[in-house]
Amino acid sequence: MHPIQSHGFPVRNAQPSDSAEIVRVTNRAYAVERFCLEGERTDEADVSSRMAGGRFLVVETPGAPGTLAGAVYLSIAEGRGYLGTLAVDPGFQGKGVAKALVLAVEDRCVLEGCQFLDITVVNLRKELFPFYTRMGFAATAVLPFPRPARILQPLHLVQMTKPLRATEAP
Repeated sequence: MHPIQSHGFPVRNAQPSDSAEIVRVTNRAYAVERFCLEGERTDEADVSSRMAGGRFLVVETPGAPGTLAGAVYLSIAEGRGYLGTLAVDPGFQGKGVAKALVLAVEDRCVLEGCQFLDITVVNLRKELFPFYTRMGFAATAVLPFPRPARILQPLHLVQMTKPLRATEAP
């Protein structure tokens, strides 16, 4: 699939050959969570497992093919999309890459008939909630963190949901 433009950035489906870059950009982006979670955010086995059950969308670094500026995981089940591990390389944060990736996920979900798009956010990442709220998400549930052995201080996940206007798939 050729890249599509989303908010000025070419977004494409990741290939298995992108796995190492997805790991790199995700771990760089999630390094800010080291105050509350132990270890790296992801590894190649996790990315491969996620690719088997969904897909990643990626934005390459302008002028550096094969190097990623951002990545996001997307899975769809029972009319709901799930957006996970939205990651933007720190050097590209604040430039619209995250917004482009979220909008690309939304577009794919609508095309595939989803009624809703869900995300989960660590409650201690207070800086993320205004971004997701501006993108149309609202808090809908509180969930336990799925890997409690990694927790360095009390935390939980906040599920946020955005209703989508689904269309018929062509």
